[in-house]
Amino acid sequence: MHIHGPAGSSSTRAVPRQLPATVRHFINRTVEQDALTTLLKGAGNDHTVLVSTIDGLAGVGKSTLVVQWAHQVREQFPDGELYVNLRGFDPAAEPMSPAEALAGFLTALGVAPEAVPATEEARAAQFRTLVHGRRLLLVLDNARDADQVLPLLPGSPGCLVIVTSRQRLDGLVAHHGAQRLALTTLTRDEGRQLLARYLGSERLAEAPEDVEALLEHCAGLPLALTLVAVQAAAEPDLPLEDLAAELRDERERLDALDVGGRTGIRAVFSWSYRTLSSDAARLFRFLGLPNSPDISLRAAAALAGIDQRRVRRVLAELCRAHLLTRRGGDRYIFHDLLRAYARERTHNDDTDQDRTAALQRLLDYYFYATYAANQRLSPARVLPDLDYIDKQLWRDFATNDEALAWWDAEHTSVLAAIRQAVALRMGRGPWLAYVATYPLKLRGLIDELRSSSSDGLAGAKEMGDRAAQARLLVDLSTAHYLRGELDASIHYHQSAADLFTELNEPRWAAKMHGSLGEILLDLGRYADAATSAREALRMQDRSCGPIIDAGEADTVLGIALAHLGDFTTAFTHLHRAVDISHGPMTHGYALTNLGMAYLLKGDLDNAVRIYRREVEHRRAIGHRLGEATSLSKLGEALHAGNATEDAREAWMAALGILDELGHPDAEAVRTQLDSLDASTSGPGSTD
Repeated sequence: MHIHGPAGSSSTRAVPRQLPATVRHFINRTVEQDALTTLLKGAGNDHTVLVSTIDGLAGVGKSTLVVQWAHQVREQFPDGELYVNLRGFDPAAEPMSPAEALAGFLTALGVAPEAVPATEEARAAQFRTLVHGRRLLLVLDNARDADQVLPLLPGSPGCLVIVTSRQRLDGLVAHHGAQRLALTTLTRDEGRQLLARYLGSERLAEAPEDVEALLEHCAGLPLALTLVAVQAAAEPDLPLEDLAAELRDERERLDALDVGGRTGIRAVFSWSYRTLSSDAARLFRFLGLPNSPDISLRAAAALAGIDQRRVRRVLAELCRAHLLTRRGGDRYIFHDLLRAYARERTHNDDTDQDRTAALQRLLDYYFYATYAANQRLSPARVLPDLDYIDKQLWRDFATNDEALAWWDAEHTSVLAAIRQAVALRMGRGPWLAYVATYPLKLRGLIDELRSSSSDGLAGAKEMGDRAAQARLLVDLSTAHYLRGELDASIHYHQSAADLFTELNEPRWAAKMHGSLGEILLDLGRYADAATSAREALRMQDRSCGPIIDAGEADTVLGIALAHLGDFTTAFTHLHRAVDISHGPMTHGYALTNLGMAYLLKGDLDNAVRIYRREVEHRRAIGHRLGEATSLSKLGEALHAGNATEDAREAWMAALGILDELGHPDAEAVRTQLDSLDASTSGPGSTD
């Protein structure tokens, strides 16, 4: 028998090359680059990971310096380079969590998205394992503090880590021996060199006083100087005097950067903004509204209320104007200061109605797409009826893989949209949290499930939407159940059951008895689980409409009876559950308990047959945690039948998945493997 290893495993090591492109007009910072080169020469000499921190104010050129230097030395890192913007000081989006950054690193190193562990600790451990023995360059850009950086550090020598931040990261210096570089603003001569590279020395010589005014108002800030130079180069007939005057007059339109109040960057951004077409200017303003770290082409089209072909042209215009940056997969990101400027422009230039409508379109897009992903991945799932569908915002998915790929790319934006919608009291926000539950469970994103359910529940309570509140209580109970937190799961489950009874929703009330039975099974209370399942079946027989999670109650009753020794009745319910369970997860749950019943009865051949079928089913639907459970049970059945090596293979595959997900069940499987090793290597063992 052959059991496939965990998704994402590969015999060929991925070599990531993630450095952003260098800038054309870079003012050489010799001292700082020499310091980094000196640090590199010592990499690995004392068997420690070498870390350098570069701090300074926003826009001073920290990222530009590091990327420029890193490109010069990248060939000295044969195993590649990793880059991440940690968004430590983003004015709109929250700082990136170490867990999110680690997920990106693991994917870049060849781990499949569905194989990325669920917890930060597990991700960090897997990252350290993957980079052990490699020579990698890590650039951790725009860090908030040392705590954000620590989980991202490799554990073995040979790697060089460069961290940029607006704050001094004294903790890294004190406890990890990091070398600190403080990057200051450009001198007047360096600023003049930067302008000359764009505009030529002759043009600067024609208006020396105006050049001095530009240097004064930009205060040596490379970002501001660069934007000034780009605008002047694009309009060679525009007097530099006019640019200097605009810089003075429009300082009040964006808060001055913390450089003594001598510079305001609003004017710098406004020069690029004024060159835009009306469509591009409008989209630029609206892109400041969402709180997500980036945005896809489809989402941008929804935000703007225009078709994708047209929005692609508008986005290209914004990128050409250096007001937006395109990433792979048709995703776009703002510089943090540009986002702040765009948000201010929309509050100045658009009405409340315009802004609300734009955010509502974006929220509807995420809702419709997540809804459609559910329909593709789990057609039997009971979703809220849609009174109206905006066909321009709707999208379909042709295959499960397409739906999962969309979710993997967009779930961070969906979660941000839920938080923002709840904060703005937008009624669809809690329902988006409910619709997002299934793909979150499928991908093993349990912490995210708990967070989104909590956000949605808070919004539903505040808006008085009791139907959404009841469903989100169920989801919150599920999140705690999947983390093995049974007391919390029972608490939220009981609250949901009470609310469904008050709302007179008998189908959901019946489902509550079935899912309570699942929890009671985990507690070993088989008679109570059987009683709860029978009540669920009784209520289902009396209710009208489709059953919520058909087959669940029969599964619970069947396996509870098997544990109690009534195999005849148990198999009747379990086979019925397999036949009527059309939801992919519910069907997998029915199969695993049918296999368990055969195992309890001692019918090992049928137990192995059902568990193999169950492994393939859960693997096919992308249910990672379920696949691990099935593999673990398959190992038990094989071991009971003395198929020792096949049992070991199944348990090893299960352990790989559980370790990736950071699930507590990993320890139980590891104990089984240890016992197996001990029994096969002991004095009485035979090979």
